[in-house]
Amino acid sequence: MRYNVTVDIPNLKKLPYTLYAKGSLIEIPWFDDNEEFVHFKFGGNTVFVLFYTFAGFRRAYIATGWQSDNDGEPVTLPGVNEKLCVIYTARGKKIDHLKRVLYILTDEQGEEHKVFKLPLLFWYRLAAVIQQNGAPRSDLSVLWESFTQKRLIKLSKKEQRDLKAV
Repeated sequence: MRYNVTVDIPNLKKLPYTLYAKGSLIEIPWFDDNEEFVHFKFGGNTVFVLFYTFAGFRRAYIATGWQSDNDGEPVTLPGVNEKLCVIYTARGKKIDHLKRVLYILTDEQGEEHKVFKLPLLFWYRLAAVIQQNGAPRSDLSVLWESFTQKRLIKLSKKEQRDLKAV
């Protein structure tokens, strides 16, 4: 079983980075006593996404709590005290593709927390789609349907035709 992960997001600009986290929360976020950090707690068997912005660059990570050597080398990231299993690291334009995919899978579907509870295999395949070609909505739709047995809503007519051809 994977352990819960707490992400400490800086509230004050004392650190050289900013952090944004998206995932399925298991507790209401809370401030520490000094109000320097906002703490977000994610379930151990869920996936979450961390977006970092440093002075000269930015990174995004799809991650979950580290469980065993089968997860590979455990990773530690700023603002996270627990060991992580990093599924995907996005750099440059791929960060924008990842944001777009998360918007489609959470906000447009109206099921924000469900996507983060999908199996790790979904996230590995999603990462491959993003890395390979920027995740066209039709590829995303096929992946979504294979794991949820539901249609991805809000496809354009051209994207619907493309899917029927597959």
